[in-house]
Amino acid sequence: MNKVVGVISCVCISFSGFAQDFAYKVERNIATPKVKTVSFSEIGGEQPKVYKVSDAAPAPWTTTDKLKSELDAKRQRRFKQVHNKYQEESKDIKPNVKASFVGLTAVPGVPNDNNMAISNDGKIISVVNSSFSILEEDGKYVRYYSLERIVDGQLPNLNRTYDPKVTYDPVNDRFILVYLQGSTSADTRIIVGFSESNDPEGDWNFYAVDGNPFIGKTWSDYPIIGQSKDDLFITVNVLRDGESWQEGFTQSVIWQIDKNSGYAGNDTIYEDLWYDLKYNDKPLWSICAVQGGSEFTSPNMQFLSVRPGDASNDSIFLHEITDNRLSGNAQYDLRVLQSNKLYGVPPSAYQPDPENLLQTNDTRVLSAISEDGYIQYVQSTVVPETGVPGIYHGFLNIESGKIDANYITSDTFEYAYPSIAFAGNADFPHASVITFSHSSELDYPGTSAVLHNRVVGQKAIFSPVVQIKQGELSINRLTDSLERWGDYTGIQTKYNEEGVVWMSGSYGRPFSQGSSRGRNGVQVGAVKVNNMLTVLPDETKVLLLPNPVEEKAVIQFESEKDQVLSFNIYTTDGKLVQELLTTPVERGLNEISFPTVELMQGMYYIQVIDQNDERVAEVKFVVL
Repeated sequence: MNKVVGVISCVCISFSGFAQDFAYKVERNIATPKVKTVSFSEIGGEQPKVYKVSDAAPAPWTTTDKLKSELDAKRQRRFKQVHNKYQEESKDIKPNVKASFVGLTAVPGVPNDNNMAISNDGKIISVVNSSFSILEEDGKYVRYYSLERIVDGQLPNLNRTYDPKVTYDPVNDRFILVYLQGSTSADTRIIVGFSESNDPEGDWNFYAVDGNPFIGKTWSDYPIIGQSKDDLFITVNVLRDGESWQEGFTQSVIWQIDKNSGYAGNDTIYEDLWYDLKYNDKPLWSICAVQGGSEFTSPNMQFLSVRPGDASNDSIFLHEITDNRLSGNAQYDLRVLQSNKLYGVPPSAYQPDPENLLQTNDTRVLSAISEDGYIQYVQSTVVPETGVPGIYHGFLNIESGKIDANYITSDTFEYAYPSIAFAGNADFPHASVITFSHSSELDYPGTSAVLHNRVVGQKAIFSPVVQIKQGELSINRLTDSLERWGDYTGIQTKYNEEGVVWMSGSYGRPFSQGSSRGRNGVQVGAVKVNNMLTVLPDETKVLLLPNPVEEKAVIQFESEKDQVLSFNIYTTDGKLVQELLTTPVERGLNEISFPTVELMQGMYYIQVIDQNDERVAEVKFVVL
């Protein structure tokens, strides 16, 4: 392709609600010819290959080495055995593990960069480092490929493939695969593959986007992908050749590609490149696409970024591209927001092997979703009160810009590399599942998940952590004392199964049977969510807040007709505790408050009975 030169479009705005002094450029209609149409079922077997483990994937760009060393020096191993302490924890909404199995049979590289996608008919693609596997929903292994083998013979010198991402498009029932080749300006490509059907073993159309579109010696690193209804978006960090990670960063860019041209296998696809994205004349970097929750956004697409190398910060940058690529009218907007809680670079994580810490990288936004006017996003962070690695969960009101954030943390476990997916429905549009890597001084590295839910205006509620995979051994792959734990995890809503979320992550496992030295393994799993509220098939819906409750609760319910209802409290084994109230209610939203100080600590049910003595709804609640 032609190198990008000159300013195609530059906008600086300073009106209320948006950032002052931001600028951008865009190059439209950049042409990329098709490399090859590949039928995976016809790809030949793998060839032997030797590679240096420490060079398997470039380390993420960071300015945090000195800061991390200072944080690590302040920590002491604790050897406590109290797990899973949560702010606003509710055991009543614990997600159930639906599936858990090995996602890749080959030995993955370093770090263990997990991502996955699943189609509506249960076809799973699991990718990690330089490898690609196809599995069935029951865990049955179908086929394995190396990324370099996929377009062998058509795209030369695929000798350094890494950072794979895969996504499923439920609207078109197709898969998209993105990965990188090369880490110098002489050879830097963004490989993009579009499946022609819902069968991952069928035909795919592959294109090689130039990783160095500018005049100069730069290359592209660390892709994050997202979809709107019409377009694929790929964000990458652009780095200079031959410089340190601290000094080599130049900017982050956004590629916008029309999906249908790739699905159709057009001889040439066209991209818009959004670049020189700056605030106060400083480049914004590590930009994360905000994926639609229950359905894709259209035609706009939003993105988030932070100050990922800072010891402590509360700034959030909300980017937006305002139309699809084919319109030719898309523009770029930026808002600078402020969170209610601080994020910061986390220290390295402990594992049972005291000689090897786990690398936690920086605090960039790793995953984000939008639903019902709100964005939820997750990033690794230090937990300020304790100084341990944890998860930062932000809840952003798009209209007002207000952010309510919480830390997901533990008395014992160390957490890092979160991903988030929608897990709700029309009644609970803000339910989500977050997966992340866990480890501790007592527990080998593994993969976990937690359910988040809330009603707007109320505090967030998090379930206890569910372990998708318990580790089997400490990770000891490299020769130094800081192990590459992984740069990201993967997660996806199962679009045709309400409340089912699939994910992939890493765990520590032996190199071989009986080996005492551990390496990264790949685990694919799924959870089924049961939300806080159980609504029986009727016209009355009931919600109890807060849950758990300490002194006073409010029952909120909406009735679609005038009627008489009774509210009774029962224990979990069905014993009547209190006939709370029998009252006429009117059509519409109603509330009843009642004290709980006389109830013993434990779990109860509120049952709602109509005038015909029929149970119409019930809701569990916990008294603290």
